[in-house]
Amino acid sequence: MKVAIYVRVSTEEQANEGYSIRAQKNQLVDYCRVNEYEISNIYIDEGISAKDTNRPDLQKLLAAAKEGAFDAVLVYKLDRFTRSVKDLYELLEYLSSLGIGFISRQEKFDTTTAMGRAMIGILGVFAQFERELIAERVRFGMEQKVREGKRPGGKVPFGYDKNERLIEEEAEQIRMVRRLYMGGLSYQSVAVRMTRDGHKRRKYDWTATTVMLTLENAYYAGIIRYGTKMPNGKYAWRKKETRVKVLDVEGSHEPIWTVNEYEEHIARMRRRSVGGNGSKHDYWFNGVLRCGRCGAAMYGKQTTRRTLKSGKEVTNSYYWCSRRKDNKSCNMPMFRESHVTHLIMEHIEKIRLDHMAVETEKKSLKKQEDERKQEASRLKRELDKIRARIKKWQYAFAEDLITDSDLKKRMNEEKDLEAQTLSKLHALETSEESDILDRLVGLTEQWTSLDDADKNELITTVFEKITLHTDEVNVKGVKNAFFPASIEVEYK
Repeated sequence: MKVAIYVRVSTEEQANEGYSIRAQKNQLVDYCRVNEYEISNIYIDEGISAKDTNRPDLQKLLAAAKEGAFDAVLVYKLDRFTRSVKDLYELLEYLSSLGIGFISRQEKFDTTTAMGRAMIGILGVFAQFERELIAERVRFGMEQKVREGKRPGGKVPFGYDKNERLIEEEAEQIRMVRRLYMGGLSYQSVAVRMTRDGHKRRKYDWTATTVMLTLENAYYAGIIRYGTKMPNGKYAWRKKETRVKVLDVEGSHEPIWTVNEYEEHIARMRRRSVGGNGSKHDYWFNGVLRCGRCGAAMYGKQTTRRTLKSGKEVTNSYYWCSRRKDNKSCNMPMFRESHVTHLIMEHIEKIRLDHMAVETEKKSLKKQEDERKQEASRLKRELDKIRARIKKWQYAFAEDLITDSDLKKRMNEEKDLEAQTLSKLHALETSEESDILDRLVGLTEQWTSLDDADKNELITTVFEKITLHTDEVNVKGVKNAFFPASIEVEYK
């Protein structure tokens, strides 16, 4: 079995408890010899507390675990790994999910055995208790701060400096947002007006979302709030949670609105909150479609339901640029879903017609493939030699034949060589002929038989990104014809 040794000591422990790096390492190397374990690597965190898992070599160990570099982690004692039951449980769960065991020499704790795996479940109970205890302490501390009229933490809202003093220019923007909204404009229209007039939320443009979040922020009415109200709560008009009680306390900061003004526009937001884009629809190209004009994501929306002469009710799906949606800072026209589909099918047909040209290249590709296989075999042999040398340096260090600095130097050299060799090997193994044509042809053959959700899944499986390009700006009046456009694609 291949194991990774983890050693940790804080300066105080090394002086008072005899947990020196060398003492732990020697005992663990001897333990590996007795049990005939192969040492994959030795990870050392020196002079670092175990209060959390943010330790350099522990993070390196976890990254190597993800790559399958070893079969188990070996430590001298459980508290060398972590002093938190919660962290221990989460680390063991993570290692277990990767099929990696955990062994503590001192406590005879071994998750590669049935008894050791059963212990993980017991640890889980205590980990949950520790989590709830910490959460309870944090909540109590936050509530106490709010009762004293102080913010419970987090970023100071726009409009105030870090000492919670009013920034008048920013405060005037917040008042302007409220005036525009109460004057009858929608969130988006307010964002458009603010952007057009050159106003910024610090360095960012106003959007429909930031307009809404600004209006619902009780802090601007001089209220310090902690928690979430029940659905019928006075201020939680758009919340669905029933999580915790809420504390509303008068803050010590200078308000921008009065409480009456705040309640007035919250009531207006509640009245206007009913609506949306109608019934749920799985948009085929959500997640992959991009605007070729500004690079932003494009999202699906549906037109208002209308009735044809035949009596049939229909809606059409469109895609529009998120920047146009948020504040009209992009003038990319909206694309019908059928138009995007047409462009993709045209793209696939062109590739199909070019397939014959690809076939003529296959003979030369076969020769290149043989050469790749030979080079890959050579690189694998080189990797075996590098890893054998790494193992020798580790044992030499354990036997005091070389110093810490010598080991680090040698290990860095070998790791650099290993990384370079692995990179070359990966490049060779991923340069085989792609099956993209087969997947594209399969897409066209299956398309008409799929429902909305399946179409979206198929598109996101084949394509990494589909970028729409057009020189058109105003396409009103184009009903059945497609306006001039093209696509640029990136495959998975």
